[in-house]
Amino acid sequence: MTTKTLSEVHQRHIAALRGQPAVVDSEGLRIGSQYVMFFAEAELMREHVTRLTEGFARPNVLEVGLGLGVFATQLSKREISSYTAIEPHPGVALMARTRVIDTLDAPARVYIDPWQLVTLPTGFFDAIMYDTWPPDGHADSDFTEFVVDVAVRCLRTGGRFSFFHSGTSIGPARRNVLDRHFAQWTAYPRTMPAEQTPHHWTKPSREFLIPIATKGGAR
Repeated sequence: MTTKTLSEVHQRHIAALRGQPAVVDSEGLRIGSQYVMFFAEAELMREHVTRLTEGFARPNVLEVGLGLGVFATQLSKREISSYTAIEPHPGVALMARTRVIDTLDAPARVYIDPWQLVTLPTGFFDAIMYDTWPPDGHADSDFTEFVVDVAVRCLRTGGRFSFFHSGTSIGPARRNVLDRHFAQWTAYPRTMPAEQTPHHWTKPSREFLIPIATKGGAR
C-alpha cells in the first residue's frame, strides 16, 4: 500500500492556512484577514446543488472545501443518503460542523485533512463539489490531479462533478481535463445581483459558471 504524501509547497501552504484564525461574521468567512466565502453565495450554491443532484433519489455527496458551509446548507434542503466533507482547516471544520453539518438529516463525515491525504471509496458518490484554496500557481495542476485521482475514481457511472468557478469562461487546461475524463459536460452562467454583493467582496467578478460534468462508463 502506497503512503500518501504532500509536496513541500503544499505542506507549507496548509501550515500557513492552519496558522491563521477562522472567523465567521455577518458577511461570511475570513481566514486571517481575507474573506474566502460569503453568505451571499447561497443562491449560487443552491444551483450547484440542484444541478448536481437532480434525478438522484437519495444521492451520496462529497464536498471538498467545506468553508462556510453554504453548499451544505443548500444540500440540507435535499433528501440525501450521506454527506462527506473534506476541510483541512480545523477551525473552519469545527464551525461548519456546529452550524450546519450536525443539522443534516443524513450520516455525515468530515475529514480534517488535505484532500490529497484522504482515502475515499471507489464508485460511491453520486455528486462531488470541489472548491479548494490551493497554493499559488497550483490551481490547475491540483484540479487535474483531483479529477484524475479522485473524482473519476470515486464517482458512480452517471455521477456528476462540479467546481466553484468565478468568471465567464473556463480556461483551456480545465476544459481539456473535462473533455478527456468525462462523458459530457456543460457550464451554466449565473450573475450575482449587484444589490446582493457584500461590502468586502473579494471574488474577481459577480459572474459565475456552474460546470456540470458527468462520468461515463469504462473507457
